[in-house]
Formats: sequence, C-alpha cells, structure tokens
Amino acid sequence: MTERTAIVTFNFRSLNSNETITITKNATIIIDSLLSEEEENTILGLFKNPLPEPLDTLLGAFILNVILWIFIAFALYYFIKIILIGLAKKTKTLFDDRLIQIVRRPFLFIIILYGAIQSVFKLHFTIGFQFHILQVSIFVFFILGIYIIYRVYNETLEAWTMKKGGETSMFGAVLKPILKKIGVSIIIVGGFIFALNASGIQVTALLAGAGIMGLVIAFAAQDTLSNFFSGIHLLLDRPFKIGDVIYLEEGKYWRVVNVGMRSTRLYSIFNHELIIMPNNAVANQKIINIVKPDAKIRKKVKVSVAYGTDLKKVSKILIEIAKNHPNVIKEKGFEPLVRLVDFGESGIEFIISLWIDEVMNQWEVLSDVRMEIDAHFKKEHITIPFPQRTVWLNQINQPTSSKKKNEKN
Repeated sequence: MTERTAIVTFNFRSLNSNETITITKNATIIIDSLLSEEEENTILGLFKNPLPEPLDTLLGAFILNVILWIFIAFALYYFIKIILIGLAKKTKTLFDDRLIQIVRRPFLFIIILYGAIQSVFKLHFTIGFQFHILQVSIFVFFILGIYIIYRVYNETLEAWTMKKGGETSMFGAVLKPILKKIGVSIIIVGGFIFALNASGIQVTALLAGAGIMGLVIAFAAQDTLSNFFSGIHLLLDRPFKIGDVIYLEEGKYWRVVNVGMRSTRLYSIFNHELIIMPNNAVANQKIINIVKPDAKIRKKVKVSVAYGTDLKKVSKILIEIAKNHPNVIKEKGFEPLVRLVDFGESGIEFIISLWIDEVMNQWEVLSDVRMEIDAHFKKEHITIPFPQRTVWLNQINQPTSSKKKNEKN
C-alpha cells in the first residue's frame, strides 16, 4: 500500500449561467499497489537490483535501467545496420534500403524513450507528475511515428517518380509536388492534431475553428480551388504531357511547357508567345492532341486541272510527287492516294491524301508538294484553271419601224 499526493480540480457551472467556478484541492491517494517496493526495485522487471549501497534503491535501479535500455537500443540499431541493411543490399530495388535507413534512427529514440519512461514510473513521483510524463511521452511517440510515416511517404513518391521517368516526367515535375503538399496537410497537420488528442489535450475547439476557417477559405478561393482540382484532373486524365503539341478551340497550335497547380503554360509555335492559362479554362474546352497516338499526321492537298487534260497522267504525276518527298510515309497502309473528287465549274478536282512522318513538318511538306505540283504541271503543259464564266449575248429584236429607219440612214 502506497500513499501518493495529487491535485484534484473541480469545475462547477450553473444551468442558468455561463460562469464556471473552479476549485482546486490537494489530496492524498492511497494506492493498493500490486507490486511492493522490493518488487519495483528490479532491473528490466526481471532481475533484482544487484547494485551495492547506496545504489540498491529505486533511484539506483532507475539509473541502471536507463543505461541498459540505451545499450539495448544501440545493439538493435547496429543489428539493423549490419544485418538488415546487408540483406537489403542483395535485393534489386533500393526502396527497402531507404526504408531501413529511415526507420533506424527513430527506432533508436523510441526504444530509449520507452525504457526511460518505464524506469521513471518505478520512482515514487506524484500521480500528477507521472500523468504529465505520460502525456508528453505519448505526444513524442506520435511525433516520431508521424516523422516515420512522412519520410516513408516521401520515399514512396521518389520511387514512383523514378518509375514514371524521373524528375522531368509529368509525374515528377507536376504531380509529385502536389502529392507532397497533400502529404504535408494530411500526415503532418492531421497527425499533429491526433497526437494532441491522444495525449489528452482537447482539440475540439481547434477543429471547430479550423472547420469554419476552411469554409471561409473555400468561399474566398473558389477560383483557385477550381484551378487546383482542374490541374489534378489534367494530371490524372493525362490528355497531354509536357512537350506535346495541342490544338485548342480557339484555332491555335500550342506546345505544353508545364502543368502547375493553378495554371498551364503553353507556348505558341507560330507567334513565339508564352501564355499562362488557368487550368479550368484548359480542362473545360475541346483539346486535340495532334501528337497522339503518334507523331504521324494525315493531310490532303487539293488541285484542279482544266477539262480535256489526260487524267491518268495527272494522277501518275501527283503520286510520284508525293512519294518522292522524304517526309511522306510510303510504308504499307500509309501510301499516298490520289482521288478524283469532283467536276467543278472551272476544272476537274483532285485530292492527294498523304501521311507525314512528323506533325510539325506538315506545313513545310505541304508547301513543297504544292510547289512541285506547279513545276511539274508547267513542264507537262497541264493547265491549272482559274474560275471563269462564259457569257453569251443574244441580239435583241428591234421594232420594224426602227429597223427601216436604220436601213435608210
């Protein structure tokens, strides 16, 4: 049976008033302990304190216990370093090596802290003091756990980044920073609040204030949040990646430079301009990725010849011009095609359908093909007609009297 002193606090509040009355009293608590002082004076809870006087007391047991727990912690620390890291190096991946490096030091502090707390509880401190030690220790344990979880989370992101193509990939350049910020918000902030609650500190008012503040921020930053979630949509749906050339509804070609949390950076190929467009503006319009599924592109060239021209000769010339260009694909399934499509008002209309090897070469190739067509047609005396109309004028019948007058004159 052990006597312990404690401070007892009573809070009283009237039903008709918000005023709180607090009364604090000192109290003596008699504990019918399961362990006698002799049983508490042990080493690691297993062996009787072997120290000579004056260290054969609880204080001497406390000091020896702390030393032994430190020794155990460092023994496990070097066991992890020598044995587990050695085993991890034999695997093909570096992920397990990094995990062991992350856990090793926090594990050392956890063991030392646990041993120190168990040793302190054997000393006859007041219940209030022991309760505060327990609160602090629980909080420290949670902080160490949060540190380990966050480091493992970061290491997982690094591993995924390497798997997805490195820091220059879409995942590494854009999605990884976003996931890091989400990790900070959820793991660190959420874990800190949970640690406070687990250690006995009331966080209800803090959570309520955070909820109200969150609603205020959400209403004040609607556009920012919209752009943020649109950016996540673009990254997850992946309609394009950095370096792709896209065609937007406004009728311009853009090269994707970067996709950020709030905006997307696009480079105008023809105007040499860099535009910063909000993510929701990009996500809410029709996007044509002209380099997907590959860089090839199919284009058509219209040409007209005069009526009376040898059409087979025209078709042969057009096919040869298309096949002779180095950037026109000739492999099976992508061969150039010539089709007679219409008998127009001014001439007979043909279309050359051809596949170009690279989408960014289309304008140069089409220009070259048109110039070759003009040169070959001139050489073969094939006329490219221009719009023209034939007007027939009929003589108007004049009255008989007027006709006689004209004859006399």
